[in-house]
Amino acid sequence: MQGWLSFPTLCHFLLPWAFTTLHKALGDPASYRGPHYLLPPIHEVIHSRRGATTTLPCVLGTLPPSYKVRWSKVEPGELRETSILITNGLHARGYGALGGRARMRRAHRLDASLVIAGVLLEDEGRYRCELINGIEDESVALTLRLEGQVFFVPGRLTLSEAHAACRRRGAVVAKVGHLYAAWKFSGLDQCDGGWLADGSVRFPITTPRPRCGGLPDPGVRSFGFPQPQQASYGTYCYSE
Repeated sequence: MQGWLSFPTLCHFLLPWAFTTLHKALGDPASYRGPHYLLPPIHEVIHSRRGATTTLPCVLGTLPPSYKVRWSKVEPGELRETSILITNGLHARGYGALGGRARMRRAHRLDASLVIAGVLLEDEGRYRCELINGIEDESVALTLRLEGQVFFVPGRLTLSEAHAACRRRGAVVAKVGHLYAAWKFSGLDQCDGGWLADGSVRFPITTPRPRCGGLPDPGVRSFGFPQPQQASYGTYCYSE
C-alpha cells in the first residue's frame, strides 16, 4: 500500500532509536561498578607507639550476601602483600607472626577493623583491608606510623660519649631496629657512620651515590664493631 513504510525500512529507523533509549535507561555497562560496601576511612594514617595496642579501622556500609575480609601488609618496594588475617564475619584465621598478635575488633556487625597488640617497630607500614564478595572486590589502604624520630648527632665520639650525647638531648642511642625502621619507613638518608646501642657503627642510605656507600642499592651500611674507645663517629639517637 502506497504511503506505508515497508517493514525493513521501519526497522531501519526504529532500531537505532530503541537501542539508544534502552542504553540511556540502563546506563553505560562499562561504567557500572555495582554497589560499594566498604566505607572510606576517616583517617588514612594511624599513629601509635611501640608496645601499644592499636586499631586499623575498616567498616562496611552494608553487608554483602556472602563475603570475606582479608587484612594484609603491603611490603614496601615489593610487589607482594603478606596476609595477616582472613574472616568470613563469623570466624577468623591469623597468618604469620603478626597474625598471632592481631584480631578483629567487631564492635558491631559491620565492623571489620583490625586490632594489633604489642606494636613493634617492624609493624610500621602500609596495610590493606580487602572485601572479597565474589563479584567485585573492594579495598581500603591505611598507613601505621610509629611515634618516635631517629636523628643523627655529628662528632668524633667514643661509644660512651655517644650515650652521653643522646642523653643530653633527652634520647637514647638508637638500636639497630630503630635505624632500619627509620630508613625503611621514613626514608632516613644520612651519609655518616654513627654508633648504635649494640656497639656497631652504621648509616642509612635511601639514595645511593658514589661517595656514600658505593653500592647501587639503598640500605643500611655497616662499619662493623669498632673499638668502643675509638672516637671517630657520630651517633644515632632515638627519642620517644
